[in-house]
Amino acid sequence: MSPSDLDRSAEPSGERLVLDASDPDLRNEHLARYCFAEPLARGRRVLDVGCGEGYGAARFVGESAAVYGLDNSEQAISRARANSPGVVLVRGDCVTLPFADASLDLVTAFEVIEHLNGWEDLISEAVRVLDTSGVFVVSTPNRDYYQNTRDEPNPFHVHEFAYEEFHGALMAAFSHCTVFLENHVGAVSINSPSAGKAAAHVEAREASPASAHFFVAVCSKSPLNDLQGLAFVPSDGNLLRERELHIAKLREWVAALESRHEQVERKMSRELARWPYRLLRRLRLAPRLPREW
Repeated sequence: MSPSDLDRSAEPSGERLVLDASDPDLRNEHLARYCFAEPLARGRRVLDVGCGEGYGAARFVGESAAVYGLDNSEQAISRARANSPGVVLVRGDCVTLPFADASLDLVTAFEVIEHLNGWEDLISEAVRVLDTSGVFVVSTPNRDYYQNTRDEPNPFHVHEFAYEEFHGALMAAFSHCTVFLENHVGAVSINSPSAGKAAAHVEAREASPASAHFFVAVCSKSPLNDLQGLAFVPSDGNLLRERELHIAKLREWVAALESRHEQVERKMSRELARWPYRLLRRLRLAPRLPREW
């Protein structure tokens, strides 16, 4: 994508997350990925590629040795400067990273690779800038799932991946790669206003790459031990409440459409009722009446 394309997608289109304007489901999809990567960022030099307004990179500040955010949209970088203290922000290209060889320990690239003409270059650049013990965490939508659920292709995506292609491309560059599956799933939360912690119980389920919403791959040059999945419960994760609010909005929308439909029907009825009189007027067989009647 060109810088101008990315600037346009910096609006809340679904391609760039704007925290105060985006849909909660979209926001939670993105935040979950950064929470997943947080344990890998501790004590490391971190680069977030395609950082947007910097909300994700900011999560790494404090426990990381250094945090960089890179984006080629000036609008996104400007927002990040205002919203992400502690993140060193760089405007640059995702396929030619402006960092020295072996200068970083963790590179994250969430929902970026599918936007790039030279997506292979992002992978090779991650290999170049990572130290021998470095880790590359990259996510992308599942092409097979979205092809079956969308009516038309995403105009912002240049190249989408199925599971086998995504895993194979990463294994060709890194010695080790584990692909996690990211899905929206139903959950029940039991907590207390006075309790600061909560345990997560995730029942065993079949991992099906074909039906996954997104892939999140953890790649490295050296073996990684104790990689774990994540159950993310957002602060606005009251599913029933959000569903009821959504239904209420749909009902308002339907009521507005019905009202508009009634208005159009009434207008059409009035217009059709006028036609016999208009015909007589043309034939000069009817008296002249007021314009409004």
